[in-house]
Amino acid sequence: MKGVSAANPIVCLVMLLALATASGCESSPDIVSRDRAPGQKYSAAEVREILVDHPFLLSGDYFRERQDLKPIVLSDILSGAGKGSPEALKESQEAQEKRLAKLEAAVFEGRRAGLATGDLLRWKVGFLVDTQGVPSYLADRLLTQADRLSVTYDVLFVHHRDLEQVLSQTDCLQRHDLGCIVRITAIYPGVRFLALVESLTVPASFPGTAKARFGVVDAGVGYRFPLQQMEMPLKDAADVETFLELIARRSYEQALDHKGLMPWTTHVFSDQKGEWFVSAGHRSGLMVGDLLDIVGEGRLVNSPTGTPAAWVPGNAKGRLRVERLFGDDLAVCVLVSGSPPQMEDWLIPVRTAK
Repeated sequence: MKGVSAANPIVCLVMLLALATASGCESSPDIVSRDRAPGQKYSAAEVREILVDHPFLLSGDYFRERQDLKPIVLSDILSGAGKGSPEALKESQEAQEKRLAKLEAAVFEGRRAGLATGDLLRWKVGFLVDTQGVPSYLADRLLTQADRLSVTYDVLFVHHRDLEQVLSQTDCLQRHDLGCIVRITAIYPGVRFLALVESLTVPASFPGTAKARFGVVDAGVGYRFPLQQMEMPLKDAADVETFLELIARRSYEQALDHKGLMPWTTHVFSDQKGEWFVSAGHRSGLMVGDLLDIVGEGRLVNSPTGTPAAWVPGNAKGRLRVERLFGDDLAVCVLVSGSPPQMEDWLIPVRTAK
């Protein structure tokens, strides 16, 4: 058709869907294949994921960043020469371990100072693993690494099973509706960032190459950051743990790189007889007596490239006070002024998060 390039599968897929619907034909267009035809930048499945599965997180910037998505070959990065020799890899890994040790020490000191003043508030980072793209035994080992490293990055780790349990009351996972998943888990258990692990493979025999595809969604501002593809040569089975650790570290680092987009927030997930239950508590850093402004709206400001630059909260419509803490990380609040909160409202502490 004139004016429609064969290199634009997005337009083609939309037109095919429209034609199929109009004609009433029984056969459906291919929306599951991951093979890319010559000259195409996206497979039919990728187009479906962008346009149909994840419309809540659709953005022109997302298309542009996926277009140039290339695997991260760790041997290239760590060796600095692209050859990945064992000696260079070992040397660079040792340097990385020293850097991480300094980071852990700095985080510990910062946490200790924050606990002394009572000002430290922690974000929750949930890990959601695609069970079709990640074998269960690798998922368990990855989640163990993510749980262990949460102390290093001073965040609260939320396990896949906890997210799955909450989402089991909905059909979000069955529909692959990322927008629905993000909205629900942001309210309860209250995650700010959602680390999505779409695929993960390791070689059946060694040496070989491990591969992973993963990314982070900012549930606070509703934005999915560029997916990462990572590859790493493995000499033996012991290197698998190193690869899994690097996936968890990169997920945390990408999340923390963007935590400053908005202030620390939480949500109400239930109310009973004038008491409001909040999905944050003592582990998050809340204390009895804390005041939380109720903000019903906010405005996301984008940079010139279209990526989020900052979230600006609207005026507070009311205020809650933390009456008591309970459970693993929950709180009970009462209304002290203004209008009561809704689940979608943001609760922002009056004190400043460090």
